[in-house]
Amino acid sequence: MMTCSQPTCNSIHEMDTPLLLRDDAFSLVSDKGYWRRAWKVDLIKAEANGDLSEERNDGAAVMDKYAVMKSLKYIHDPNKEVFELSRVDAISLDILTHSKFTINIYGFCGSSSLQEYAGGDLKRLLPTLDPLHKLRMAAWLAHGLADIHAVDSLGGGSSSDENAAATQSNDTAAIDGGANGTYIMPMTPSLIHNDINMDNVLLGYRQGIKMPIINDFNIAVFRKKDAKTGEPCHFHGRFFNPQWMSPEQQEGGDELSTGYLNEKIDVYAFGNILYKIAVGQTPWKYNYKAARKITEEIKAKITRAKLKGAKPKVPPNVRNSTNPSMQAILIAMDRCYRNDAKVRPSARELARYLKTKLDVAEETIKVIERFELD
Repeated sequence: MMTCSQPTCNSIHEMDTPLLLRDDAFSLVSDKGYWRRAWKVDLIKAEANGDLSEERNDGAAVMDKYAVMKSLKYIHDPNKEVFELSRVDAISLDILTHSKFTINIYGFCGSSSLQEYAGGDLKRLLPTLDPLHKLRMAAWLAHGLADIHAVDSLGGGSSSDENAAATQSNDTAAIDGGANGTYIMPMTPSLIHNDINMDNVLLGYRQGIKMPIINDFNIAVFRKKDAKTGEPCHFHGRFFNPQWMSPEQQEGGDELSTGYLNEKIDVYAFGNILYKIAVGQTPWKYNYKAARKITEEIKAKITRAKLKGAKPKVPPNVRNSTNPSMQAILIAMDRCYRNDAKVRPSARELARYLKTKLDVAEETIKVIERFELD
């Protein structure tokens, strides 16, 4: 994987920020990020001769009018760590240009970057979706994660490239595992997102279709290999948070594990997203529903519970659902939550499984509709 950065500082410095502020073309979008703020830039006002088509009135046209500039928060010093985090984010997005499920980047310089504007919020959309549409969102996100892990494969590991997928003759078998309960990947993923959560999932448009887009690769891991053995090198996690992390990232109890981690930490974290899609709440809140918020004391309990094999509880009305789409999401979630990383499915296997279930559900609806018309 190419990890050499190519800063495009001109594209950043050409933005006349004071002028944009005066013309109301520059506004704060999000202050949630730990490292940077996100600012929405009106591209028509930003370009003196800007003439983006005004004829289209769909959501995609609105997205085309804007970009997002990310800038470092003043509470952080512009040091080597900050520049490295921004560089990793920029390179990751650049090499993932082939994937329609990751945010597009237009340029970066130092700790700032210019990226695609995707103003939708999946968390707000979820309550309005039926099980079929929830399954579709889950399948798309699984393809996005698979694209990230397959960035070194032929053709960039695109979700449309079936050659990039692990070869399995049966999708149910693929997600349930083989006879020995282990999974064989055709290659070692060299890019690991390391921060898969709902706050890093946006909604944008691809060819006029609204779909989820994965964002924020600041703490992504560029997987290295031992020069002599060719084996992947060890790495450890960052920013301890028991509510989201996999058990192997918390083996030290209240500290980050320095043990052997791999791309399966992303798969476990994807289980949290599937939980949110299925249940509508963040994981572990139902376990501690009497608490107003997840406190440090509760986080310590979650850590101990995870290390003993516990999973977030699913409300009975969701767990006992007879809807095939909802059951597909829950089955995928349960596989992601396996404590042993070796028996978790790969992201590509998850994507293929969810896509297969989605295809079946959509075909069933078509058959029912044809029957009703007859």
